[in-house]
Amino acid sequence: MIFSQDSRFTFDTFVVGPGNRMAAAAARRAAESPRTAYNPLLIYGAAGTGKTHLLQAVGALALAVRPDLRVVYLTADGLVDRVSAAVGSGSMHALRDELLEAELVLLDELHALAGKSRTQEELLALWDELEWTAQIVLAAESPSAELPGIEPELRARFTRGLAVDLPPVSDDGADSREEIARKAAEQRGIALVDGAAAEIARLPLGNAAGVVAAVERVGAAQAERGGTLDRGEVAGIARPEPAGHTPDEFSAFLSDIAATVEEIVETAPWRKRLAEAILRWEGEGIRTRRLEAALDADTAPDVDAVLDSFAADVETLRGIRRALEEMRSDSARSPVLADPDRVGEAEALLVGARAAAERKAEEAAKAQPQVDRWFFNAEKTALTWLALDDRLVEELA
Repeated sequence: MIFSQDSRFTFDTFVVGPGNRMAAAAARRAAESPRTAYNPLLIYGAAGTGKTHLLQAVGALALAVRPDLRVVYLTADGLVDRVSAAVGSGSMHALRDELLEAELVLLDELHALAGKSRTQEELLALWDELEWTAQIVLAAESPSAELPGIEPELRARFTRGLAVDLPPVSDDGADSREEIARKAAEQRGIALVDGAAAEIARLPLGNAAGVVAAVERVGAAQAERGGTLDRGEVAGIARPEPAGHTPDEFSAFLSDIAATVEEIVETAPWRKRLAEAILRWEGEGIRTRRLEAALDADTAPDVDAVLDSFAADVETLRGIRRALEEMRSDSARSPVLADPDRVGEAEALLVGARAAAERKAEEAAKAQPQVDRWFFNAEKTALTWLALDDRLVEELA
């Protein structure tokens, strides 16, 4: 269950394109600063979009930043097997302790928990404590709301943090295929002369899998020759082999993840602005449900108005927090102050805190010793002196 690094699956080998930029940035932030931005982080997308690659990259980077970090990596099927074995042997307590000792938990193929009621029950029982002590990163084929067979209480916990999409993209970008060719060559230790990756990208290879297979053919030819192919030779060697060629397991994996880095025409730049704003505010600990709803809209909203309104509400919340901190009110730590959709509740907190402060001041004033105001009265002083004069006259008489 302890994470075992695979040098092939890092952020350096994950090629970022327009479609997966937000997911890659969120995953990197979770690795570099666990539990400081969003927890849990749910990465979802169809098979082959790079979820496992990002999950592995999070573990690798987190350990590079903190080599002593306790990292656990599990697939959902693996967790089901562990729970079944623990129940059978009566060692469920030990399994819970093992999970709760982790500081970074990577749970892959979350959708495979569907229908596994006992495993879901055990995961739910320790989730709140686990979320408090560890950064959790999940990978699934669809957002939690669309995961069938998962208990609603558990699904609700999956959505407490940030969910990012790895969308499938088309395979029609020459520049992207060139990048895939370079990455595949780097991972396999295949030296390509300048321009070779571009030659491969221009071939009618059909899809990303064809690009990977072409790089393999070039690598095999160079290994047989014992030297590097010239640019002019690459095209002939890299052309597809007859049907029946089957790439190895790593080629298949590269083919799957390569689909996420194809070049696409970004027809909706407003989505990029909203996505970048979501990452920024999430990184500052601000809830972004309003921006996420705008991002999911079918048509473009007035992005400037949405972002300006959101920023204004955040500033209002920060002003309320400062006022509460000056009053040393416990309400300054309320999660309401991180949710721009709850400004009204935050204002009510401030009103309540001020009223409480006033009551406290009044109570403190009442508790002070009462001062005899007559003692310091000028009229009383004058009368006192007159009485003293009368007394002196009597004594002298």
